[in-house]
Amino acid sequence: MDKTPLYKYPAAYARENGELEAYRASHKANIACRDAIDAAIRDNYRDNCLSPDAAKQVIAEFGFDRTLYVLANTVREKDWDGRIDYRSKEWARTIPIFDDSDGFGGNRNREFVVDQSHPGLVDLFVKQARREYLLSLPLTKEDIKAEAHKILAQFQDAREPNSPEGTHYMAKVSPDFMARASSKDQGRLMKELPFPSLSLSTLKDRKGVFAFISKDEDRFHPPRRGRASVRDKLQNTPAAPKPPKPGKKKEMEL
Repeated sequence: MDKTPLYKYPAAYARENGELEAYRASHKANIACRDAIDAAIRDNYRDNCLSPDAAKQVIAEFGFDRTLYVLANTVREKDWDGRIDYRSKEWARTIPIFDDSDGFGGNRNREFVVDQSHPGLVDLFVKQARREYLLSLPLTKEDIKAEAHKILAQFQDAREPNSPEGTHYMAKVSPDFMARASSKDQGRLMKELPFPSLSLSTLKDRKGVFAFISKDEDRFHPPRRGRASVRDKLQNTPAAPKPPKPGKKKEMEL
């Protein structure tokens, strides 16, 4: 794996701060990453389909930071191209990239733009890389709650028990959720759903993991509300009023 640190500042800044060596090494690695992306697209495009392995092999070589940086730079330089999804363009604008003028009207950022592949395939590659990055992140409480709502909606949309034996309602758990979920996350997901008979399992001859509940369950229960932690309760409890300071008693006048 290329372990060259990603240097995001322009050459002028690097020169002023004595960091030209780091700048040049990073710029060279950016160009190598650009070439690797072009090669991955070329090698993994078959039958009008870009293999999911395309992004994985580049990320394995250059890591998420550089791969996403080169892709964001590419999309920003191709902002005019309608063949790139607007969502990819919106994402690219969130990545800080400094202008890097060469002093002669040129733009050094253009040197690591992915330009040998069809823009539509570059866009597919961007989506793959972003998805791989998302899958590398731990699930948040919000992610788990969102998945619980999706499962509940599937249960409620079914008109009748839809398991193979007709004894249960079933809902498919998002593959991306399962790819990120630890055993604790799966336990938290089950706690979000208000069904005593709830279980997670696989099915023969069908891909993925499914949530099952008995056909006798009331499917229209709302998701459970998480219990507030002791810390939250303490923070939300108003402080008890302090007793008044004892005042000086006036001496009785005779």
